[in-house]
Amino acid sequence: MIFDRPTNIELISAVIDFLDLEIKEELPPHLAFKLRIVTNVLKIVQREIDLGDTLSKDAQDLIKEVIESTQEPSLIEFASSIKEGNIDLDKESLRKALIGITKSKISVDNPNYSTFKKLVE
Repeated sequence: MIFDRPTNIELISAVIDFLDLEIKEELPPHLAFKLRIVTNVLKIVQREIDLGDTLSKDAQDLIKEVIESTQEPSLIEFASSIKEGNIDLDKESLRKALIGITKSKISVDNPNYSTFKKLVE
């Protein structure tokens, strides 16, 4: 890659740390709450960058087990196949794919979600 250090993950971490350690304490409560929203969004972006390629590849592998296709199936194609009734809803590979994709999405969106923590234990 053409870019070296700091990496995009390191830059986002530096911004999060700055906001949390330097700015948050200086704000009134209503703005501190809004700042918390901003830092949570930055953490989601950070996890998407860090985990996105791996999770996307894993999702495609799960979808391939459900949809027999010569091309790389997309989530949109997968959803359309389910909606149109082209996939047997009792198929074990469908259940496995839906659970796997959902767990992957939650691992990025909110890895501290209590139900997610129970699922991965």
